[in-house]
Amino acid sequence: MNTLGLRIKQLRKAKGMSQQALALACGWESQSRIGNYEKGTRQPNLEDMEKIASVLGITLPDLVAGRDRSELESLPDIVQGRVRSEDGLVKSWGRSGDKDQPVSSCVGWAKKGIVPVVGNAQLGNEGYFETSDLPPGHSEGYLEIHSDDPDAFGLRVLGDSLLPRIKNGEFVLIEPNKSFISGDEVMVRTKSGRTMIKEFIYLRDGMYRLDSVNAEHVTIHIAQSDVEEIHLVGGILKSSRFLHSASDF
Repeated sequence: MNTLGLRIKQLRKAKGMSQQALALACGWESQSRIGNYEKGTRQPNLEDMEKIASVLGITLPDLVAGRDRSELESLPDIVQGRVRSEDGLVKSWGRSGDKDQPVSSCVGWAKKGIVPVVGNAQLGNEGYFETSDLPPGHSEGYLEIHSDDPDAFGLRVLGDSLLPRIKNGEFVLIEPNKSFISGDEVMVRTKSGRTMIKEFIYLRDGMYRLDSVNAEHVTIHIAQSDVEEIHLVGGILKSSRFLHSASDF
C-alpha cells in the first residue's frame, strides 16, 4: 500500500487541485509526475517531496512519514535524517526553525504545556453552536496539553448535539495554524455567524463538503466564499484536563 501516494492524492483533492494544477504549482510542466507519485510507480526524491509539501501546505515530516511517524523507517536515510531534524526542532522550540514554514502537526511531545480556554461552545440545533468568547488575552482556565501551535485555544462544549463524538462538558483543542486533510475534524465559522464542528471531506471547485460527527445531521456543502474561518480540531479532551489557573499547572 503506497501511503505516501495516497496522502498526496488526498491532500491534493482536499485542496480542490487537479494533478496538472499541483504539477504546475511545483514548477513541473506535466501532470504525469504527480500521477506516478500517487500510483507509487515512481518515488519522489527529497527535493520533490519538499515542493509538494510546500504547495499542499503541510510539513515535510507529516507528508512523508505520517502524523504518527509510523512510516519513518521505510524511508531513505537522507529523508529519515531530514524528518528527525525537523521533529527535533519542533520538540525543542515548538515550531520549525523557519517562522515562515508551516507548524508541524505533531502533538503530544513528552513535555508539558497549557492552552487557554477562551469560551464555551453552546450547541444548538443541527450541530451549530454559539461561542461566548472572552476578551483577547483573557481565559476562563487552561487545558493541560502541549500544542506546538502558538495560537492554539480551547473551547468548552455544552450540549449533546455532537454525541457520540463529543460529550457535554468536554473540551476541544483548536489549532488555527495547522493544516488538515480529508477525514480531520474542523471548526468552521461562516460569514453569517454560524459555527460548527464537522468532518472535513474536501474543498472542490470553491465548495467545502463537510460531514457531521453526529449521524443524525446531514452532509452539508458550503461555498468557500461564505466561510469566515476554518481550523483544525487538534483534540477532544476530558474535563480532567481542565485547569482553573496557570498556577495549577
